[in-house]
Amino acid sequence: MSYVYMKALETKAEKYDKGIKNITLGRLPKIKTYIVDNLVYKNENLLDIGMGTGTFAILCAKKGVNVTGIDYSEKMLEVAKKNIEQEGLTEGIQIIKMPIIELDLDETFSEKSFDKITAMLSFSELYQKEQDYALSQIYRILKEDGEFILVDEVKPKKLWKKIVYFIIRIPLVLITFLKSQLTTKRLKDIEKRLEAHNFKIIEEKLYLLDTLKLFRTKKKD
Repeated sequence: MSYVYMKALETKAEKYDKGIKNITLGRLPKIKTYIVDNLVYKNENLLDIGMGTGTFAILCAKKGVNVTGIDYSEKMLEVAKKNIEQEGLTEGIQIIKMPIIELDLDETFSEKSFDKITAMLSFSELYQKEQDYALSQIYRILKEDGEFILVDEVKPKKLWKKIVYFIIRIPLVLITFLKSQLTTKRLKDIEKRLEAHNFKIIEEKLYLLDTLKLFRTKKKD
């Protein structure tokens, strides 16, 4: 993850969940619940990339999922550890402080070791070369029948939604930034990038005037 973005996160860990809830008009917490209720299962091994304050990891662990979460923000992980301890889930969630560009340097991330891998509002903060690296590593550590679930901000395709986006969403983003110094970026050409790294999209769901998208993917046959 880019150095500038990670340093920004260091200053707003306590405000992160509230800021993300505001900037997505409450959609991201609902998306997390949808994923936990429908796409992950007890005893699966799940990697959460950019785990932030651990809210998604906690939901998964409560369902009996074995979670490994990575993040490079010390303050984010401090909040995550506190939240996880309060829920009594320290045995079900492993926290590793590391950037995504070092996945191949840790023995935890061996070939075909995860049933599910998730990345929510973290992929768009990577440079394109970092995204390509991340996808190659995700492919390597994902089991053959596993799934990579990506949730991130995208640009709406329909003209009227683009117009509404600028009328409503941009002021919302500015207000949220002024309150919490938190913002997000759009993910560009992700379909092509997934295709290039041998992932096939098996489910897509759009939210928030088509500006927030869930991609459920698997390895190509």
